[in-house]
Amino acid sequence: MATSNIRIKKMCEWCGNEFEAQKCSTRYCSKRCAEHAYKERKRQEKKKRVENHEIERVAAEGENKLKDSQYLTVAEAAKILKRTRFGIYKLIYRGVLKAYRITGQWTVIKRADIDVMIEARPYERKPKDAAIVNSENGEAISEFYTTKEIIEKFGVSNSCVFAQGKAHNIPKVYHRGKTLWSKAHCNRVFAAKPEPPKEDDWISYSNVRAEYNLTYDQLHNYVKYHGLRRKKVGKYTYILKSEIDAILRPPTLK
Repeated sequence: MATSNIRIKKMCEWCGNEFEAQKCSTRYCSKRCAEHAYKERKRQEKKKRVENHEIERVAAEGENKLKDSQYLTVAEAAKILKRTRFGIYKLIYRGVLKAYRITGQWTVIKRADIDVMIEARPYERKPKDAAIVNSENGEAISEFYTTKEIIEKFGVSNSCVFAQGKAHNIPKVYHRGKTLWSKAHCNRVFAAKPEPPKEDDWISYSNVRAEYNLTYDQLHNYVKYHGLRRKKVGKYTYILKSEIDAILRPPTLK
């Protein structure tokens, strides 16, 4: 850092005397104070290393003693199981962990009882729930398409899947957040390619917004999320009325 003729009054961090410095970064009034401060800093670092080493040694000795001990206090059991004392008491009160209350302030836990508690509760992965639903004939259906699989296989939109499922009463089941559709019913319904939409089936964005009281962003999000078919004629965008009705028009009671 460049020096200047300007003198800055500072306090020495070692001896505490006031002195004039030429740089803002100067911390000591002389070389002697800087050397003393350096040596003291190194002593403190060495002291801290020794203290940390001693703490680690004591902790290791404590762990070795716990390994050899057959009887444990609640605090020692909590240390072994990496739990809090309150967590160990909860296990005792629930009857999961066996403990012995010698006096009001002295509770003993056998290490063997900890092993018994652990061995009695092995981790078992739960099997997946079988997705089974009955058809209109009472026959069990076990083969299904997901909505994504129908869209990819038959080239239809998301709203079309639900609209056709409602129109043809395709059996479905909900499994882990997904809608599963009967494979046999979907093959019959979606195998026949639908006729291309007529001109009367298309409706413009402005008419949809007026009919359902939507903003442009709301309508755009519906089209994007449900994958609705659309076409552009000039500066106007059209979507299929049947697809937007399937999403926004409430069902009617027959």
